[in-house]
Amino acid sequence: MSDLLRTGGPHNIKKTGRDQYSMSISLPTDEDGMLARECPSSTCSPGYFKIKPGTGITEGHTEAYCPYCCHKDEPANFTTKAQLKYAEQIAYREVSDGLDRMVKNAFDLGPSGKKKIGGGFLSMEISYKPGTKPTVWRPFEEVLRRDLVCPKCTLAHSVFGIATWCPDCGSDIFLTHVSKEYQVVKLILSDVDNRKERLGARVAARDIENALEDTVSIFEAVLRSTTRRYLRSAHSPQEVEEILKRRIGNKYQSISLAKEVAQQEFGIPLFSALSPDEYQEFELIFEKRHPITHNLGIVDRKYLERVASGELEGREVRVTVEDVARAADLSLKVLSDFYPRVFSSAVQL
Repeated sequence: MSDLLRTGGPHNIKKTGRDQYSMSISLPTDEDGMLARECPSSTCSPGYFKIKPGTGITEGHTEAYCPYCCHKDEPANFTTKAQLKYAEQIAYREVSDGLDRMVKNAFDLGPSGKKKIGGGFLSMEISYKPGTKPTVWRPFEEVLRRDLVCPKCTLAHSVFGIATWCPDCGSDIFLTHVSKEYQVVKLILSDVDNRKERLGARVAARDIENALEDTVSIFEAVLRSTTRRYLRSAHSPQEVEEILKRRIGNKYQSISLAKEVAQQEFGIPLFSALSPDEYQEFELIFEKRHPITHNLGIVDRKYLERVASGELEGREVRVTVEDVARAADLSLKVLSDFYPRVFSSAVQL
């Protein structure tokens, strides 16, 4: 009887023992040449990321890291569940084809799968119809992502949430992620004039307002992530989330409250990188988010009580491209100074 699987072929099939085979299955990449990866830790979220083969550490790579939780493991153990299913389907299809060949060979059936025995008054025909071939589904790939290159080992990779570590070398590249987020804000701002020409002044104004909200949201998310990581050294994950909810809430959206919280939780001044004039400018721009988010952009008394501006109650708050770009620059300046002082191993920009 012939062997179940044919050796060689696109999967480099090899017979390694009696009824034992090995095969190599190349995992497909997306349209940008990125390969999906998944953290082996069941508690990691989101756990999904991508790398670009051929970048980063290309020789002697024995350890890989999760960019979200820093779980360390062999590179092969970061294979996604969808990729494992894809490999199983290919192997199953090869076995199915092998069984078809064995049945045809055993009964000496031709290409048609039929054989006639005897003749005249006594004849018999054997026929064999293979079942439906197993379907091989390409692994599902996430699309929305954050692309960057590790400044240490040059690995091109993508993440799908706030991440900290390089998947190849394990370096803390959190600030690289933060910088990329603010670069996106500036790209949005760079297209405001085109949007105004094509879609009108109101649409362009909304783009600027949304960019300001994004700038504040990034600032808040980075400080919350920094706080969460810092607190986990002394508290359980459940306790950390309770502290974030009870003591911090949304205080990082306010410059003055963020200043108090940072001193309380870290014992480190948050805005030491800014001059008094820069701090005042930063606070004023951030406060413009209040009427945008809570009052359709209309100046209200609460806003006027918080900022000493010459704006009139009932009028739309004025925020410019330059305001938001300046807020993004000052945010990155603050975070790039604060984060390394909280974690001494952090990579600085």
